[in-house]
Amino acid sequence: MCSELVTGGLELGSLLPIAIAMALSSVPITATLVILLSPRRRHSSIPFLAGWMLSITVIVLAAASGTFALRRSLRGEQLTAIAIAGIVLGGVLVISAIVAWRRSGHAPPCRKSWLDSLGSLGPLAAFGVGFAMGFRPKALVLGAAAGLTLASNSLTQTEDAIAVGIYIVVSASTVAVPVIWTLVSPDRMEPRLVRWRGWLDRHGDLVTAVITMIIGVVVMGVGIADLL
Repeated sequence: MCSELVTGGLELGSLLPIAIAMALSSVPITATLVILLSPRRRHSSIPFLAGWMLSITVIVLAAASGTFALRRSLRGEQLTAIAIAGIVLGGVLVISAIVAWRRSGHAPPCRKSWLDSLGSLGPLAAFGVGFAMGFRPKALVLGAAAGLTLASNSLTQTEDAIAVGIYIVVSASTVAVPVIWTLVSPDRMEPRLVRWRGWLDRHGDLVTAVITMIIGVVVMGVGIADLL
C-alpha cells in the first residue's frame, strides 16, 4: 500500500510540472481573454473552454495508450525505448523554449490580429478553435510528455484516472478560472482582464519559454536517469 502511494505521488510529481507548463501557455490564455472581452463572451467562452479541455484529454490519453502499446511490443527493450523517447521529447521542449525566448517581445502582427478576431466567434467556431489549440506543436509535445509519464508508472486504472483528471484540471485552470469568474461577475472582472491582456502581450512568450525550458530539462533528466 505504501509503495503504491509513493509511486502515485511520484507520477503526480512528474505530471504537475508538465500541467503547469500547459496552463501557462500564452496562446490559449490570450485567446480566452480576447473572447471574454468581446460582446459574445456568454455564448463563446464555455464552448472554447470545452474544446480546450477535450483536446488536452484526447492528446494525453492517446500518448499514454501509444506508450503502453510500445511497452507491450518491445518487451525487454521497453524501458530503453521509453527513456530515449523521453530524452527526445525533452530535447524538443528545450529547443522550442530557446526559439520562443529569442522571439519573446517580438510577436508577429499577424498572430495578434488572428487572436483579436476570436472575439467575433460563435459557439461552434469557439469550440473548434479551443480544440485546435491542443494540436499546436508545443501543446502536442507537452501532451506527449504527460502521456509518456503516465505510461512509465505501474498504477491501477483508478489511480491513472485520478492522475489524468488532476492533469486536465491544472492544465485548463488558467482558461477555466477566468471564464467562470467572468460569467459570474463580469463587471468586476473586466478591468482585470484588460490588465492581464496587456501583461501577457508584453511578457507571455518569455514566461512560456522559461517554463518550457524547465520542463524540457526535467523530462530529459528523467529519460537519462532511466538509461543509467
